[in-house]
Amino acid sequence: MSAQKYLSRPLKGFSFELPDLIMLLAWSEFHDIEMVIELDHCVEGEEYEEVIAFHAKFGALRRWIMWCTKREVVVQPLIGKPRRFRTVSEAMEVLAPVRGQI
Repeated sequence: MSAQKYLSRPLKGFSFELPDLIMLLAWSEFHDIEMVIELDHCVEGEEYEEVIAFHAKFGALRRWIMWCTKREVVVQPLIGKPRRFRTVSEAMEVLAPVRGQI
């Protein structure tokens, strides 16, 4: 049997760089948002090595999920269309919530 038969589809999302994860953690703490790193995430047949989920505190629903591809950072809100950014820091600037509106 061919080894190719056992390979899954190519990953849609890849893991974040460590400096980006540190920035995201600081950002989420500043905005009082819970950040959860989900590994080997799969949605509708698409595989992601790492997805970051952002929740309002105390177990509320996800506000956003974020993943990165080879070329961009994608943010998917709970309701709405995904937004694409060149960098994690660019996404954080646009998504910075106003305190109390989470």
